[in-house]
Amino acid sequence: MVKKMALLFSVLLFIGSLFFFVHESEHAEIQDTYESGALKGEVHEARKLQKRLAKTLDGTSVQLCFKGELLACDRESLTFYLPVDMETDAWEAGTFADQSGEFGILPLEDYTRLEKKETVSSGYAVPFLAWNEKEGTCTTIYVVFTGLPVVRMETDASLDVDTVFAGSVEFYENCGKEDWTLKSVFQAHERGQTTRAYPKKGYRVDLISVTSTGVINKNKEKVLGMRKSDSWIFYAIYSDGTKVRDQFNTRIWDRLGAWDTPYDTRFGTSMKYVELVVNGEYRGLYGIFEPIDSTQLEISDQEYLYKRTYGRELLAETMDSVAPSEYLTALGMELKGRNGQGNGENWKCFRTFVEMCQSDDETFRAEAEKLLNMDNVADIWLYLQMMYAEDNVYKNMFFAFKKESDGYRMYLVPWDTDLTLGNTYVDDGEQLYVQWSPEHAQDYLEWPFLDRLLKLDVGNIREKVAARWQKLRQDELSDENLKNMLDDCIHEVQDSGAFARDAARWPDSRHDGDYEGMESYLKTRIAWLDKTMKNMDEQIEK
Repeated sequence: MVKKMALLFSVLLFIGSLFFFVHESEHAEIQDTYESGALKGEVHEARKLQKRLAKTLDGTSVQLCFKGELLACDRESLTFYLPVDMETDAWEAGTFADQSGEFGILPLEDYTRLEKKETVSSGYAVPFLAWNEKEGTCTTIYVVFTGLPVVRMETDASLDVDTVFAGSVEFYENCGKEDWTLKSVFQAHERGQTTRAYPKKGYRVDLISVTSTGVINKNKEKVLGMRKSDSWIFYAIYSDGTKVRDQFNTRIWDRLGAWDTPYDTRFGTSMKYVELVVNGEYRGLYGIFEPIDSTQLEISDQEYLYKRTYGRELLAETMDSVAPSEYLTALGMELKGRNGQGNGENWKCFRTFVEMCQSDDETFRAEAEKLLNMDNVADIWLYLQMMYAEDNVYKNMFFAFKKESDGYRMYLVPWDTDLTLGNTYVDDGEQLYVQWSPEHAQDYLEWPFLDRLLKLDVGNIREKVAARWQKLRQDELSDENLKNMLDDCIHEVQDSGAFARDAARWPDSRHDGDYEGMESYLKTRIAWLDKTMKNMDEQIEK
């Protein structure tokens, strides 16, 4: 009997010891997740609440704030987006809270113990507990720390219809900055040509203010460190599988020709990557561009800016065949900076250019030297050849006529450069109107206007082009600088986590991420151009 009692006691002691060991092990495991972290107490409290409360809270009613600023949220997944500095290891300081104060907010994981750059690049969604103590309910919400700025739009209209709509917009930069948000009212409409067929839309967004009497005024702001303006282009970046072409090409032109003018202003544009959330729906990766307009180029009332939206050779007789009001639809020509398409007087400058292109060689040579800025022409030729920008011949080009001491001078400014570096147009919507064509890497890109300038050697343009290229290759466009620029662009879209999120949101868009192919094409193109510059006369005379 004594032996049986002793045995029973031993069994009970063993079970008790085992229970204590397991309990303490579980406790130790839990403790280990927050023991050394800055948020250990909050995590511990959140987990206790999560065990006690019913998990029936409607998470869509949670309005999560960081440092007092309401964050953009994808309501379906209950995911909030907070931009941080992805170049630093330290987490930005600040407090998460519900805007109304109705719900408590605590982290379920101590994200300060996570490696920051890896957390951002992987797109890991950190869980947080939202709870209502009065109702005894809770739910899990998530925070994604992104390396890119975020834009939140709210509107009563549908964004997928071709109409003007309005609402409120908020821009979020790195939350570690003091003034990291910007709010405004806006008006917007869809933009683009073939891109309008894509499910992911691009927009022209105009910032406005509205008085108490309903009067609408422009609201010029410095958005994301770019110029002070009221008008912005939201580019959807849908068909480019790398998501970096337009950004890379923009930076190339900035170094090659945007500042190579007599004017202290950028004859080009700049772009910032953002992630867009509209009406509680994540819309993916976008590029915000400064528009190329009268503001950007400092076009006065006595100067003119024209844009080609689609291309074919223009003749004076074709311009005479329709009224200026029909130039946009009939000729793909647009007068910028004025209301409407103007009258014949507003088109005299461009008409001069068209007539010059139709003239005999002697007249062409004389008029070209008077009308053109040869530095700009050299830069444009080099840029188009370097990128093999076939979609920027005749079209996707701005023609700026600046009034100078000896008359009007024309400057060319490129725009919309996604069909470059191996990407070419194909008339097939299933392929998103784009196909990869690396065979063009060593082809000469023809544009009769520029080719004629070079063939006739107007203003010693051949020597100017060769000298300009040699200088660029030694500095701005050296192999090292080109690689660094491309790597920086890749870093922005990949290490921010935005590329993967965009791919998940738009699975039918291109996300091949063929950076090796793009880099290989660029190297081949540069080598071809280096060789061409050494045998300029031979190339031109072909």
